Amino acid sequence: MIRDRGNKKWVSLMLPEHIKMLKDMKVDLNRQSRPMIDEYQVQEFEERIKYAQEYKLLLEFSIFDLGFIKNIIGRVIKLDPLSKQIKIKTMKSEFEYINFTDVIEIKILD
Repeated sequence: MIRDRGNKKWVSLMLPEHIKMLKDMKVDLNRQSRPMIDEYQVQEFEERIKYAQEYKLLLEFSIFDLGFIKNIIGRVIKLDPLSKQIKIKTMKSEFEYINFTDVIEIKILD
């Protein structure tokens, strides 16, 4: 029976720079390209935000962040049209600012 240990057998011969480069390459493989958002979707996002802000509903924001998509759940506190930012109070009672241009999807939670 062959017991191949993969990269473990080569670690002693690798420099820290090589290990860091391998980890960075692994992260880069999981990156995604930015999805295209059309004007109709932007208008729909704005309507959902205004509706949720009026009735104090929870929203789930899907945010594009450096090739990865992260989800944030919270209530909209303020919508700033000049800086194109949304101020959100998260479930942990923390405030977070989101750039409207980074928003990929908005869902209203019940």
